This record gives sequence, C-alpha cells and structure tokens, in this order.
Amino acid sequence: MEHPKVRLDFWQLEIFCTVAEQRSFSRAAEALFLSQPTVTAHIAALEKRLGVKLFDRTTRRVTLTPAGRLLYRHAKTLLSEHNRALQELAQFVGGLAGRLVFGASTIPGQYILPPLMAQFRRQFPSVHIAMQLAASGQIVDGVLNGEMELGIVGVRPREPLLRIIPLWSDEIVLIVPPDHEWAGRERVPITELLTQPLVVREQGSGTRSALEQFLAHHHLSLRRMNLVAELGSTEAVKQFVAAGGGVGAVSIRAVECERDLQKLAVVRLQEGGIVRHFYGVVWRDRTLSPVTRAFLRFVKAQADADSP
Repeated sequence: MEHPKVRLDFWQLEIFCTVAEQRSFSRAAEALFLSQPTVTAHIAALEKRLGVKLFDRTTRRVTLTPAGRLLYRHAKTLLSEHNRALQELAQFVGGLAGRLVFGASTIPGQYILPPLMAQFRRQFPSVHIAMQLAASGQIVDGVLNGEMELGIVGVRPREPLLRIIPLWSDEIVLIVPPDHEWAGRERVPITELLTQPLVVREQGSGTRSALEQFLAHHHLSLRRMNLVAELGSTEAVKQFVAAGGGVGAVSIRAVECERDLQKLAVVRLQEGGIVRHFYGVVWRDRTLSPVTRAFLRFVKAQADADSP
C-alpha cells in the first residue's frame, strides 16, 4: 500500500513539540517569541497536513491525542538529528553553530551560568541558547524524557541511566532581615532554629534537599520546625525574609548582593556548614550533539578553575 507523501516542516515540528511540552499555546508562544495566533495557525496547518488531530484542547489545558503522542516521539528524534546535522556541517566548515537546549536548577541557572553563557556565545556567535529554569527534579526528568540533552542541577540523581559530572560546590546559609535578633551573630545553635518561623524552597529543590539532609544528620526534620512557607523560587524566599516573614534557607550565591547592601544578614549554624554540589547530568549511553558537548566541556573547565 502506498502512503501519501507528506512534507514535514521542521519549524512546525518545533512549535508542535513546544506546545506539547508547555501544555499551553500561550506559554509556547512566549517560549518561541511568537504570537499565540501564529502558534495556533502553525498547529492547525500541521494537523491539516497530517490529517489527524494532535491536541485535545479545553479551557484549562492542552493535552496530546494518541496521534499527537506518536508524532511527538518521532518529532523529537527528527529535530535532534536535524540540529546535529547542522552543527556537524558547521564544524566541518570551521565553526560551531546550532541550538543549545539545556536545563538548570535555580541557583546555577540564575547566579552562575548567565555570565558563562555570554562567554560561550562570544566564542561561538552562531550558537542560539535556550535554557529552561526549574527545580532540580524537573530538570532531571527533562533529561530522561528527551526534552533536553543536558541538565545542571543541585541534587545528585540516583538514576543509573544518567552520567553525572561534578561541577561546583555550594553552601546553604540562613538569612534574616537586618533588624532580626540574629543579624549580629555569625552562628547560632540548631536548637534555636526550632523556635523561628522558617521559609524554604518547594519539594524537588536542591536547596531544600541539602537542608533536609543536614537536619536528618542531626536527627531533625522539617516537620519539627516551625515551617511557615514553602516557596517556588529563591528570589521569593529572599523577599519573604526581607519583609520580616521569618528565617530563610538559601544558597550563599543568591545573597551576595543583598548582604553587601545590608538588606539581608547571613547566619550559619554552629553544627557546621550545609554543603552541597552542582552536577551536570546527561544520558550515559547517548552521544551528545557537538554544541552540547562543547558547552559541557566549557562549563566543566570553568568549574574546575573555580575550585580551590
């Protein structure tokens, strides 16, 4: 039986995959710097070309149909191979080009990687960078399900399918507003933390995981604490604390500016430092695209140079 010839447009496939991953036409439009009507028109054209419905749309969410799930699996492979071909051709003629898609958890994504991405782009101006910012657990899931080749996270995954590349070390500290009773103290005993209103990051955050491990080592848990808020970003924790909402636990990298300006005070625990590490995560048995491989090598070199 002969199948009708259908020409697939790579740009439409990228739009389709972005809608599938964002589960929203409006969020996909924002991610791609397009208008929502443009995204809708491209999806309608793709559905017409293929003769199938790709999404079920309700007022609250967008989900893939069975045909959409089938296309998504193949579209990710096609887009990956297309990008790899362009990158290898660019290398062949003497440069590195293509789309670098990776994910990072909050601290590396906001406070470490932006200047490194700028340096990398100066070396390779034909590379387009797309970084997804999310909690460590979400980034690891993104690598596992093929949404991105590389993740940079604050929790060491236990997934045997992944290769783990150690990068930077980090310290979690307590922060208080400048008029707090702890503001003039360098260290406090952990028992005093039990009585303070505490604000932390959400479940899945590397910052929270490091704090939980430290507490467990001292036979404590967040359930024993006066936990008043769990917030989805480090900036939200900082603003909550600055407004007098309680004691926060954040990366030292996130408060260097506020500490210098005396907007927040940093306090450590007498029992020792809360230390964690950042890692690069990639599939163990998959060949990275040239641009991802070059970026990971660049980041690893910078991390090694930063190590004491």
